[in-house]
Amino acid sequence: MNRPAPSHHERRAEPRKSVNASARLFHGATLALWADCTIRDLSTIGAKIELPELHVAPPRFVLLNFAAGVAYEAVLKWRRGNMAGTSFEAVHALETATEPRLAPVREQWLALRGGFGSAR
Repeated sequence: MNRPAPSHHERRAEPRKSVNASARLFHGATLALWADCTIRDLSTIGAKIELPELHVAPPRFVLLNFAAGVAYEAVLKWRRGNMAGTSFEAVHALETATEPRLAPVREQWLALRGGFGSAR
C-alpha cells in the first residue's frame, strides 16, 4: 500500500520524538530568572517547547527536563505565539556533578523531581 507524501518538507537534521515533558527555562547572569514550560518534541539536537506568550524567551537559556534529569544549554531558533524551537549546544545529566554555573538548575531539579515522575 502506498503512503501519501507528507504535506510539508522536513528540514530537521534529526527526527524529533513527540513528548509531553514538564520543563523549566532558566536565564539571566546567575540563572535566577525562570519560566515553566512544556517540551512538546525532542531530539538529540533540539526541541520544540511550549512557553507562555507573556514570557520573553532570551536568545540563549538552560532548559531543564525534570523527568529526565537533564539540562540542555539551548539556543532559541524561532518563536511563534506560545511555541518555540530550540537547538542544543550542550547536554548535562543532573544526577552527576555539574558545572558550578548550573548549580541553581540542579538544586531546583533535586527539590522538585519527585513531582515529575522520576525515581529518587
